Amino acid sequence: MSDEDARPPSAIRGRLPATARWKAGRDINNAAAMLLHEGRVNEGAVKLREAVALTRVDDIDGEGLDLRARALLNLASAHEFGGDLDGALRLTDEGLDAAAQTIALIGDERATRTVQINGMLSRAQTLTLMDRLDDALDGIADAEALLDDPAGDEVDQRDLLAFAVHNARTAALIMTGRLQEAEDEAKRGLAIAVTVGPELSGHAYANLGVIAQRTGDDAAAREYLQLAQHAQQLGGDATGRQLAVENLAREAMQAGRHREAEDGFRKAAELAGRIGLKTRLAASRTGLAAVQLRAGRAGAAAKTLRVLLTDLGQDAAVHERLEAQAFLGDAESARHRYPAADEAYRAALDLTRSASERARVNLRRAEMHAEWAAMSFTPRSRMQRLEKARDLAIPVLLVTEALRDGFAPGGTRERWSLQVAAPARELAFRLARTLGDAALLFELVENAAAAVTLQAVAESADAAPSAGTLLPFPIPEPPSAPDAPSGDLDELPAAAAGLTGGASATASVRFAPPPRVVAMPGAAPVLDAWIDAAEAEYGLTLRSATMVAAW
Repeated sequence: MSDEDARPPSAIRGRLPATARWKAGRDINNAAAMLLHEGRVNEGAVKLREAVALTRVDDIDGEGLDLRARALLNLASAHEFGGDLDGALRLTDEGLDAAAQTIALIGDERATRTVQINGMLSRAQTLTLMDRLDDALDGIADAEALLDDPAGDEVDQRDLLAFAVHNARTAALIMTGRLQEAEDEAKRGLAIAVTVGPELSGHAYANLGVIAQRTGDDAAAREYLQLAQHAQQLGGDATGRQLAVENLAREAMQAGRHREAEDGFRKAAELAGRIGLKTRLAASRTGLAAVQLRAGRAGAAAKTLRVLLTDLGQDAAVHERLEAQAFLGDAESARHRYPAADEAYRAALDLTRSASERARVNLRRAEMHAEWAAMSFTPRSRMQRLEKARDLAIPVLLVTEALRDGFAPGGTRERWSLQVAAPARELAFRLARTLGDAALLFELVENAAAAVTLQAVAESADAAPSAGTLLPFPIPEPPSAPDAPSGDLDELPAAAAGLTGGASATASVRFAPPPRVVAMPGAAPVLDAWIDAAEAEYGLTLRSATMVAAW
């Protein structure tokens, strides 16, 4: 196999051979990028700093700026792998500035536009890890617009970049809880990935597996994650192989195969530690603690998580700290250490950004307060804790019902409902019954009976359909045939193409907020104060201003 054939399909290839002045820097950068691909992050970072240093000269030309952009973006990936997200963002911005200067000087003769778009997507990936999800989605949209700009230069490796757009957007949408849109994006990415390279399809399958897990489809999750692992073994990079092992361990945990899951998380943590992937190391250790908790070893789980949180510090990826704090709350609750559990849940809430994440944490808090009430010694403390559980559970119920309608009708929506909305509904009804509040039970029943209204969400003001208009779900166009590979000359591997998303096939269709229900003529709307509290807490519009009588 030639050196060129050994390079991953995610390599960003140059159009022209390096001149004598910059050939040494190109060779150093290429070798370093291959080290990153193999998981030798620290070694790669050392070489990348050498390559960047070669470009720190006063008489730098366009080719040197192109080299600087590539080396800086690769170095940013090394920092991201190591958990230094601020450093990764700073280096990415510097690399993008170098790419812009290159294009201003010499145009796209060295395929710098491809590097620029890849860098924009890498930046969005870093922002996703920092939980700056709106900024990440905006950055992905900007990269997609540049890729599709008919007035611009023809972009090399269009299929690779199109996949990276879908993949990056999938990851951000998963983090925001917009799982229906994430699934649409992941499938579009997969359609492209199978034409580009097996390790890219591995990333798409991994994302689909995560979505299936979060929507309660365990059989599909296992199948997707096994496909991801197989694809990564065939041709994936070290980071992708680690993630495949971690995801399979998570699937085994959810299926109750605790020994297999524990072994898998330990292996995933070992791989992450060996490569230097601090974020994935944290996720694997959190998974290990979750297995310990499910196996009835709450003390061991709490110890694992407290050590992890100390190691993570305040600069770690937000999602990993959130998950660790939430599981710590579960562990302390299982140990009947309820004040410590509530403290952990509150710390997790401080890290949430989406309504779905906040609802999941508050549902666990509500369950904890209900359990705490059962352990209370006095009627007064028992009542206070039941009321606290109710005050948490009812807004969660209202929000999860609203979030349910972000899914297209079908199996995924119903599985998600069984996994998230149904437990919230069961808890709210149980608490109303325990408190002996017949009026609240009646109100909850009437609320559940209110129907949603399907309407289109306008893509733009110019194309806005009238309110209440029904539109069919659009059928996405099949992906176009892949561009012919350039296959020549200076092939420079991308920084992090596809490590971890177009618009969704269902994004233009939404359920409008249902009306507020008046239980009895002349009475206040059903659950009106609860709805207002939930809308303020979660930042969503749950009910319209319209009122309808239930009788």
